[in-house]
Amino acid sequence: MKDLSMVLKEIEKHKERLLYAKKKIEKWELSPQILEDPEKVETVDSFIFRFSKLQDSMGQKLFPLTLEFLEEEVRNKPFIDILNRLERLELIESAEKWKELRELRNLLTHTYPWEKEELIENLKLALKRSEELVSTFEKFKEFLQKRGLKV
Repeated sequence: MKDLSMVLKEIEKHKERLLYAKKKIEKWELSPQILEDPEKVETVDSFIFRFSKLQDSMGQKLFPLTLEFLEEEVRNKPFIDILNRLERLELIESAEKWKELRELRNLLTHTYPWEKEELIENLKLALKRSEELVSTFEKFKEFLQKRGLKV
């Protein structure tokens, strides 16, 4: 399934770039003052962008394509049904946790520049929760490889 292989490559790029930005950010003392430094803001923006893209690509592309790869019908299925099926397959920890990650993504992308304290708190949470995104992606790759997909 070529589409699925391409999606995995796309997500791998987002993962690599997310981890690169994360590594830089974790060296800093996180406070609203970092948002005064243009280079740090650029790195924070990059992390937020990749966190969002990683999650979007997984939810919108990887999840349904994985179920299609397993020859399951996903067209016209509500997203919650897809999440519940992936939870039963033990590919995601829980549908509820995925929805929480989605809410965090929305908080990060819709925080106003003057809401510095809120942005820093959400960034701290996203840094922790990004590990869940990465491990979920790795679980999908392993699952698909075991079923014969060339990754």
